[in-house]
Amino acid sequence: MSKPTLLLIDDEERILRSLRMLFFSGYKVHMTTDPQEAIRILREERVHVIVSDQRMPLMQGSELLSLAREASPATMRILLTGYSDLDASIASVNEGEVFRYLMKPWDAEEVKKVVAEAAAIAEASFAVQMHTDISVDTASARSRVLIMDHDESTARTVHETLGDRCEIIWASDAQHAMEELAKQDVSVVVSDLMLGETNVGYILKTIKQLNPQTQCIVVTSFNDTSRLIELINQAQITRFLPKPVSKNLLARNLESMLERFHAVRNQPALQNRQAVAPISDPKEKIQAGNFLGMLGRLRARMGA
Repeated sequence: MSKPTLLLIDDEERILRSLRMLFFSGYKVHMTTDPQEAIRILREERVHVIVSDQRMPLMQGSELLSLAREASPATMRILLTGYSDLDASIASVNEGEVFRYLMKPWDAEEVKKVVAEAAAIAEASFAVQMHTDISVDTASARSRVLIMDHDESTARTVHETLGDRCEIIWASDAQHAMEELAKQDVSVVVSDLMLGETNVGYILKTIKQLNPQTQCIVVTSFNDTSRLIELINQAQITRFLPKPVSKNLLARNLESMLERFHAVRNQPALQNRQAVAPISDPKEKIQAGNFLGMLGRLRARMGA
């Protein structure tokens, strides 16, 4: 069996050598300090995983991963950085659609585990010849969109964009949102990070653990970079739109995420690309456990 191919990009040769030491025995490893060379390799060779630094003089890592997504959609993308950069984090979600965001100094075992998981997922993606253009029959099951936000303008835009094709549920508090999630799985979640006093990050993380095909759009004025990185890794949010967000931008992303939901639902290999890391925060672990228990009880009661 051939080794998976790994592409490493960093402007520091020392870091490239250190990373290569972790992978040379199990992978075919390409290294470069030149982002353009990285794109050439992606176009000419099947690359399973690309790991890029963020802050490089020729091109930011988030920009490179966006180009990598276009050049080789099946390649799994990982951003590695020593900086908590909010703009880079947002770009890595919206443009690069990264699988994981890893911080320097890295933990060697964590990096090896993440790359191994990504390589296995990429192999499955290449095997089914992943397509972005998937014809889907939506007549048999109407999509459901859940809004978790106090902002009426967000709800209005969702209704105006998808209301004729989807069932729209607007929950302005966490309890209502959880009750709706107990009734039936949802296709797209549009959520602020705070509902009143409740940080709903644990709900988004739990949703993706249960239903990888659900697409999550976060629309918020909340600007904590470390929390965003957690949501990238542990909730695989697919869009992060800082408030105030324009109606047209939100509408475009709603259309895109509904299309992606149908694609992912119909392709198991794509569902694997949405795999999330375990919840790391002890408090959120408890909240998620309580949430799962409540879902189980509500669904049992509804089925009785």
